[in-house]
Amino acid sequence: MQPHYKVQAVAKMLGTTVDSVRRYVDESGVNVSRQASGPKVRQFTIENVFDLAAWRRANRPKISIRRKTIATVYAPKGGVGKTTLTANLGSIFALMGLRTLVIDLDFQANLTLAFGYDSELTLEEARESGVPEERVVQYHLGHLVPGWPGGRGALSDVIKKPFGENGPHLIPSDLTLDRLDTILTYDAIEGKKSDLKIAALVAEGLEGTNPSFDLSTYDVILFDAAPAKNRMTRGALLASDFVIAPVSLERYSTKAVSYLSAVLQDMHSDVGRSPQLVMIGNFHVPNRLRVYGQVGKLSAEYPGALLNVMVHRSEEFPKTLSEDEEQPPLVLARPTGGAAEQLHDVARELLRKMGVV
Repeated sequence: MQPHYKVQAVAKMLGTTVDSVRRYVDESGVNVSRQASGPKVRQFTIENVFDLAAWRRANRPKISIRRKTIATVYAPKGGVGKTTLTANLGSIFALMGLRTLVIDLDFQANLTLAFGYDSELTLEEARESGVPEERVVQYHLGHLVPGWPGGRGALSDVIKKPFGENGPHLIPSDLTLDRLDTILTYDAIEGKKSDLKIAALVAEGLEGTNPSFDLSTYDVILFDAAPAKNRMTRGALLASDFVIAPVSLERYSTKAVSYLSAVLQDMHSDVGRSPQLVMIGNFHVPNRLRVYGQVGKLSAEYPGALLNVMVHRSEEFPKTLSEDEEQPPLVLARPTGGAAEQLHDVARELLRKMGVV
């Protein structure tokens, strides 16, 4: 069940004041219900909040969009907070009024689950248990790629909108997405440029010339790539302007970062381009000497790549992201907490780093 918010929490999510939120409601016409008993205070739904964010973007723009950006969130090893970061960044970008699309490229579908969709649920099971059919994952990115068995589908059939039209949009995943990697492998064996297939797909969508596959309205597109170096991950990297790499400062892996750097160098040698590396320090523990040493080493070996703002270790993360799969991303589940505030800081700094704002 999705939560309801008081005006103070909404102000936190939108980065504004309580009085401003009340004005937004009055001027926008967004229908916000009031508490049924007791004080008649407003109770905002998640959709209400994203609707207000979109209205503010259109009517009182606080940010100027300099460029549309495609990024892949990728780490060569698991356990660094990649999917958690993707879900929260996608939510924050939408709270800022950015039209945001997140694409789950991991057939284990953890990002899909983070947005409330159980990829293993079938239509029959949903009907038997009274779950709305919209919550069932039937399509993924593979269904949008030319050459998919059974024919290419339309974006409108694939897109999920977990928090309404103005929240982050999702292209979900399930186990059958693994077939896309097989298709790309066969294409490569036949001498086709399979690595560029996803990049070509995204480029076509951004042009907006195909009504059934129009990505031109999005400001930010985020791929959540699997830790493995498969052809889907390589394709997403080639489609991207940036690769966002979470780095665990608690269990820093020199090999993982070196491996990613080598992957990008090889990619540039092969095709003449690669995304720009941006690293985000995760699980940061202030005042720990070892962590300072790791930050210094990263800054020295990869000048300018490490984001100045980091995500601290917090007990808030497991409480909202692993114990209850029905909870939305942390910035929506606990919007007034310290961890949510840090994630907002990271998102703003990341957008500046990528030149989006």
